Amino acid sequence: MNKLKKHFKNNLPIYAVLIACIAILCVAIFVTHEEEVPKVDTSRFEVVTLKETLEMFEDPSPKLLIIGLNTCTATINYVPYLQYAQIENGFKTYYLELDDITGDQIDDYNKLVEKLDFEYNFMGETDQFGKFIGSTPMTVIIKNKKQVFGYIGSMNTSSLASITKLHGVATKEE
Repeated sequence: MNKLKKHFKNNLPIYAVLIACIAILCVAIFVTHEEEVPKVDTSRFEVVTLKETLEMFEDPSPKLLIIGLNTCTATINYVPYLQYAQIENGFKTYYLELDDITGDQIDDYNKLVEKLDFEYNFMGETDQFGKFIGSTPMTVIIKNKKQVFGYIGSMNTSSLASITKLHGVATKEE
């Protein structure tokens, strides 16, 4: 027993470091870190439902619709450009969150895909714009009850100003 006490006394720093390492390892493995995931800032947008989006195709006046995903980094980074452009050029931005679409809305979702019939080339594939839903952010201009413009990805403020003026979405004159 004395040999054991002497051994522990002589090697106490080694055992202390070993126990500390095991404790740190256990904390690292078993404690989960809930990281705050940034979300799209829709404070300056009118967030619309899928049903409201379909109703936009019944109105002849021009509208700018953004289709995005709440946690999509590209969409999050695009928002400041949209907000600046809408303030500078006087237009309203409508925002459809894809994560809010539920399984029981499949018929309305399919109707939206059909209405997004603007021919578009995305990553070397040419098809109707609606076929690329899920690639975000999507910028859509609806005018005269149909899609007249579509773009997947971010645009700078001058491009946004140009397309919104061209299609009559922007209300401010220079």
